[in-house]
Amino acid sequence: MNERFEGIVLFKRPHREHDGLVKIFTQEFGTKMFFVRGLYRGHHRLTSACLPMTHHAYIGDIQEEGLSFLKESQPIQLFQSLQQDILLQAYGIYVLQLVDAALEDNQANPKVYQLLLQVLEALNQGLTAPVIVAYLEIHLLPIFGIHIQWSSCAACQTNHRPLRFSLKRQAVLCDRHASLDIHCLPVSSRAVHVARRLSQVDLKQIQNINLSDQTLKDLRTLMDAIYQEYVGIRLKSKSYLDQISQLEWPST
Repeated sequence: MNERFEGIVLFKRPHREHDGLVKIFTQEFGTKMFFVRGLYRGHHRLTSACLPMTHHAYIGDIQEEGLSFLKESQPIQLFQSLQQDILLQAYGIYVLQLVDAALEDNQANPKVYQLLLQVLEALNQGLTAPVIVAYLEIHLLPIFGIHIQWSSCAACQTNHRPLRFSLKRQAVLCDRHASLDIHCLPVSSRAVHVARRLSQVDLKQIQNINLSDQTLKDLRTLMDAIYQEYVGIRLKSKSYLDQISQLEWPST
């Protein structure tokens, strides 16, 4: 039975000699794998509809289990900047892989779908990419089963003093109570404050944020430590992003 749905292409890969498998995060059915016959023969009518980091309306045959099938498509957003800029493309691919890792296949998640769409739009518009990606990482943590206490110091509940981050307590600590965890992450209170704010606001409220290179590095260190400690995944796209990001922040 044909269904109408919209989706964001996560990745594609060859299957057999000329066919293709395309994974799409659909708004209505969650993440699904689609079989496209002859996709790699060249000049296939669905080639553009299977390009990663693009957003389309589709008609297709949706199977509850196994492979589904695409029949027709209409582009909604192609995110041209993400396709053309190498660094933005690296951010975009990481974003797609992270969302894919967070979700169970075949389960609709409209909230994460809209979040991913907003993140891709923000990256495509040229908003500060490290901040936008950190926003996504923070808001995906509950999907991974991780709940950080960002709102206030875990010891005294103040939110008006400089903050540190404690992996041990899975929470922030103010400067008066940072001694409760001698292994608080060695990142600036400014970076912790930025992460805290990102946890509290809607992405639409974020405009281009002017942060120093050091604060951006510290924000990256913070998020990497959280994901390494609590989530335990290491994506190939993240390794590639780390390498290409060195072009922006060379070692001193």
